[in-house]
Amino acid sequence: MKKYIYETNCVNSNYEDITNMVDNSKEIKYSTFIKHVSIKDIYEVLPMYQKEFPIKKDYHVRYFKSKFQGKKCYFIIQSAIEYIFI
Repeated sequence: MKKYIYETNCVNSNYEDITNMVDNSKEIKYSTFIKHVSIKDIYEVLPMYQKEFPIKKDYHVRYFKSKFQGKKCYFIIQSAIEYIFI
């Protein structure tokens, strides 16, 4: 199965693309998200999550699937920032 890789976040993207992605997203479970995105890539983007504090234990993090600039994507919302994997 193809793994999606980190592309960008909402801070480094244009408002319209992020709004469209969020408005058309579907929330998914961690288990679904991790099937499509490598935990290694998550740790590279969000290094504060490591074995001592895995991302799946942070109840503030939410997982979604959607489209970003016309491409299927998976994204995380963590501390009100969207991290996008395409």
